[in-house]
Amino acid sequence: MIISILVFGYLISSLLSGLNLSHLKACIRKGLPPEVSDLFDEQKIAQIARYTADKTKLGYWSEFLSTAVVIFLFMGGIVPRIALWADGLRIAPLLQGLAVMLVLLLIGYLSGIPVSLYSDFKLEKKYGFSTITPKTWIGDQIKSLLVSGILMGLLFSGFYLFINWLGMWWWLAAWGLVVAFSLLMIFIAPVLLMPLFNKFVPLEDHELRDKILGMAKKAEFPLAGVYQMDASKRSTHDNAFFTGMGKTRRIVFYDTMVKNYSHQELLSVMGHEIGHWKEKHVFKLIFTVSVFSGILLFLASRILAHPWIYQAIGLGDLFGRIGFSGPIIGVALYVAAILFEPLNLAFSPFMNWMSRRYEYQSDAYSLKLNPSATDMKGALIKLSQKNLNNLFPHPLYVIFHYTHPPLLARLKAIDDLTK
Repeated sequence: MIISILVFGYLISSLLSGLNLSHLKACIRKGLPPEVSDLFDEQKIAQIARYTADKTKLGYWSEFLSTAVVIFLFMGGIVPRIALWADGLRIAPLLQGLAVMLVLLLIGYLSGIPVSLYSDFKLEKKYGFSTITPKTWIGDQIKSLLVSGILMGLLFSGFYLFINWLGMWWWLAAWGLVVAFSLLMIFIAPVLLMPLFNKFVPLEDHELRDKILGMAKKAEFPLAGVYQMDASKRSTHDNAFFTGMGKTRRIVFYDTMVKNYSHQELLSVMGHEIGHWKEKHVFKLIFTVSVFSGILLFLASRILAHPWIYQAIGLGDLFGRIGFSGPIIGVALYVAAILFEPLNLAFSPFMNWMSRRYEYQSDAYSLKLNPSATDMKGALIKLSQKNLNNLFPHPLYVIFHYTHPPLLARLKAIDDLTK
């Protein structure tokens, strides 16, 4: 069953990616509509097509490799060997389970290194995006492993204790832990985690900073600060985002964006981010994700305690001897983790629809603060041109993968608002 779900998820994902790429090529062959040819020349469109094709091919290989590694771990008997190894360690059962989980996740991480290297040092450099150095890349990997290991260890320990204390009701306490953990990350990520990877400084353009603070005051938006991030040490991609809560709430611009956009364009971006807060989008998304996570944890609690799963894996004897404990829990939570992505396909259409809807609402709010549609459209067009975003995604691909509306749909919505 585990392998069947993984293979099904891989096939669906590959099909969607193939449809998306074919749709882009077909739209280009038909000839560009005036609303596109007026904004993008043929050279830029050709570059977008090549970039999309290269990323799609890399995505095929990445998903194939990760799926193949997991299948090999189960069919090759690696998972049982790791579980039996951990069972022989003279440590607490909780640590045995944690060892299984971390070793299996580490194997998955190591298998993804070739794709990551190719993406950062070949594909992204080919299109002038990647500026990362080997030293920075290695430092990122080490820090990511350490941070992920610590956070994963904390979550796993909580799950393990709940399983032992609460039996079949463990999922309810684990659900509360996940929600609390998510809220905590919103508060501490901007001040503890993100600075591990990037340098954040107050916006250096004082004139722009004063305009942004004035807009925030006008919108009654409690802003702790406006920062720029040294994204250019890794990539030339442009972006801006809203992060944090309370005293950690801040707006962050990539330094690449600050250099290449007018003040009015950046203010329209700022207005959009304020819109997310005013419309309470963050809390609505957290609530929705929390409901889905609760459903998945409930299903996991009902499925993962059955002996037939471990018999199929080759751990029937170990399960019969120690029950749902120690290394068995490590295997169970690993299975839950690897199945999350393919199972997420079932929830992604609704989540993405909601996210795209919120993007339209935030655009509308930004236009209330800064009524110039030209500035907002100019910022969106620059973002799309600079990042080589696909202008003609397949509708099905949008449903399953796009958290933001495609550019042309977004520009039309802005025009409709300002008629």
